[in-house]
Formats: sequence, structure tokens, C-alpha cells
Amino acid sequence: MTNASTPATPSPAPTDIEALQLRVTALEEFLAHMATVIECERHGFSADRMNAWLDTATTRMQVTGSASPEEVKALRRLQRIVVG
Repeated sequence: MTNASTPATPSPAPTDIEALQLRVTALEEFLAHMATVIECERHGFSADRMNAWLDTATTRMQVTGSASPEEVKALRRLQRIVVG
């Protein structure tokens, strides 16, 4: 009787895991900022207002060092994809 072995699923490379973590962090940040804009904007939510807020927020993140440069880059990439 032969035992057919199942090929092992390769583990993701550390760079893949890091990239995925940055994307998740960017999504979490984006949703938090979107909720802030929706809650605080009296004149309604728009892509322009979201972009203005994210531009301000990401600039402050860089200035204060509250997010790594990679996290800011991931958030800005998501901003371009989602908001335009």
C-alpha cells in the first residue's frame, strides 16, 4: 500500500506578512478617519472632504511620528484606491 503524501502549503514570506499587516493597518486607519469625517462634517460626506481630512491626518502622522512611514504610505495608497 502506498501512502500518497500531500504537498505542504508553503508559508508566506516575511515580506508578504509585513505587507499584509500594513494593508490591514491602513484599512483600520482609513475606517477610523472615515467615521470621524462622517460624524463631524455638518455639510455631508464627500470624497473631497474625505481627501482633505486624510491629507491633513497623514501629514500630521508623519510630523508627529505617530505612524511609521510605511503605514502612512499604505494609507495614502488606500486613499487613492478608495477615494480617488
